[in-house]
Amino acid sequence: MLTLVASMLLAAVAPFGPVCTTDDPPIPTPPATPISAPTAQGDRDATGARINSFLDELEKTSTTIVTLSGGLTLEKFDSFVEETERRFGRIILDRKDGKRRFAIYFDEFVDGSGRADRAIDHWIYADGWLCEQDFRNKSFTKRQIVAPGDSFDPLAIGEGPIPLPIGQKKADVLARFNVTEVDIPLDVPVLGSMQNVTGLRLVPKVDSVMAKDTVAIELFYDRTTLAPTGVVIREKNGNRTVARIASPVVNGDVKDDDRKLLEIPNPDPTVWTIDIRPWQTPDAK
Repeated sequence: MLTLVASMLLAAVAPFGPVCTTDDPPIPTPPATPISAPTAQGDRDATGARINSFLDELEKTSTTIVTLSGGLTLEKFDSFVEETERRFGRIILDRKDGKRRFAIYFDEFVDGSGRADRAIDHWIYADGWLCEQDFRNKSFTKRQIVAPGDSFDPLAIGEGPIPLPIGQKKADVLARFNVTEVDIPLDVPVLGSMQNVTGLRLVPKVDSVMAKDTVAIELFYDRTTLAPTGVVIREKNGNRTVARIASPVVNGDVKDDDRKLLEIPNPDPTVWTIDIRPWQTPDAK
């Protein structure tokens, strides 16, 4: 962008040729060299090449990133009441035998007024089942969200509750979104501490499902490990969802406590309200 602005300024002053005196014949002024257009095109080509190269690298993480864990902050801004709610916890991902499972464990909630509560909410995805344990209300919901035998990526863009895409195919991304580079947003303080990241801004194409409600999705990845470190979802109604993974550990040893969070529990039905929903075909729903 700075290069483009500089080019525009140079183009603006270029038509002013050399100064001549009244005694000397006018010196012909050579036509101004069109600086801005070629430079702008060159910038676009370079940017496109960087984006394509980075998407290629991200696609490879489907096999290179086996485990990932880190602290997780989830922030939701409601534009109608102009309040922000925050949840704090951990995220753990594991890939075994080509299948991905993940756990999101929140143990602290801060409402729009700033009041904190030690509320536990535990999400688990494994083997086609998405489970939620709400410890405050003692409710356990287990839904089979994938038809038996089918594959599904719950962290893919537009699929799961929190898009933290790992190993997304470049062709799929480019088919659904217009992709540009983006800097760390100034209007999202929780992402301000990120360093050494690459940012991509994904704008849904007009014929895509997400175009109805979503303005853009901004994704930030660690340049060294390619781990996702930040996500911003901007909706057309002004609402905003932000996820921040702090100090992600890639392909390290998964702690025993974290590994336990990946296991689907069997809560006591005398204590918990249990709702189990096996897969239903679309016609049966």
